[in-house]
Amino acid sequence: VRDPALGLKVIHLVRDPRAVASSRIKSRHGLIRESLQVVRSRDPRVHRVPFLDAGHKLGAKKEGGGGGSDYHALGAMEVICSSMAKTLQTALRPPDWLRGNYMAVRYEDLVVEPIKTLRQVYGFVNLEVSPEMEKFALNMTSGPGYSSKPFVVSARNATQALSAWRTALSYQQIKQVEEYCHQPMALLGYERVGSPEEVKDLSRTLLRKPQL
Repeated sequence: VRDPALGLKVIHLVRDPRAVASSRIKSRHGLIRESLQVVRSRDPRVHRVPFLDAGHKLGAKKEGGGGGSDYHALGAMEVICSSMAKTLQTALRPPDWLRGNYMAVRYEDLVVEPIKTLRQVYGFVNLEVSPEMEKFALNMTSGPGYSSKPFVVSARNATQALSAWRTALSYQQIKQVEEYCHQPMALLGYERVGSPEEVKDLSRTLLRKPQL
């Protein structure tokens, strides 16, 4: 980024950490080793949430939960969100070499307003979006449903994709992720929930304007 001859710019794709946690749990078998590595890399100085560290039965409380694998998937969110918080804090008060060269893009904005967001991203790097790319973006966010299979790239219903975590995670799991990830969530405009009823009310959006 510091090399002016390269003109390098950073596009940082982010997503609601609760949705990330849900995906990691859904992909528990494919990501168990990776989750363990992430958890073991945890900085001992990082604050740990007592009720999460004591809860080796996190996933087991939810019907069909993965027990220990869910525990590690959620535990990995502490490290992921700590790293994300540092990145976003740097972007919020960028040094000279980063100013104008960083853009955060929310997954949610990309699937709700694909053309608008895509044009913003292309404009950031001084490119023009082709009609073919716009058509592709629309097709990928206007599919008939939402696949429950991990690592499957396919056209999907944007509304279902955004709200899937709200029905997949238990309220306890959601609150645990929010405790780990409250800093990046606040910066990125992801609202925390106040009750199980609020989680299930899919008519209520949990998105607001990000600080970045």
